[in-house]
Amino acid sequence: MSAIRTVKGLVALVTGGASGLGRATAARLARQGAQVAIFDLPTSKGEDVAKEVGNGCIFTPGNVTSEDDVKKALATVKDKFKRLDVAVSCAGIGVAFKTYNFNKDQPHALEDFTKVVMVGQDI
Repeated sequence: MSAIRTVKGLVALVTGGASGLGRATAARLARQGAQVAIFDLPTSKGEDVAKEVGNGCIFTPGNVTSEDDVKKALATVKDKFKRLDVAVSCAGIGVAFKTYNFNKDQPHALEDFTKVVMVGQDI
């Protein structure tokens, strides 16, 4: 029988942690004893969510598509918690249209699709 793993005492960075799956992940990690940093857009409700999550959760604003923002977030985590044990990528965007543009009888631009896919791969 394998040992049950625990996150108690680990330091986790959750991208997209201010809403949806990221928010739920941050809350679950904190409830299980992890120290959590939420990395999300500055316009998000990250500060409020960090307070709600509790257990010393912090918010570090930024955009996963910006290398500088990612570096700042990692530096913030290192300064606050001295290390990073777990990174969870929940950042994501979506487009509100179907793949095929029936009005123009052609697919939508590949650029929008590519942007959606790449956000999840940036960190």
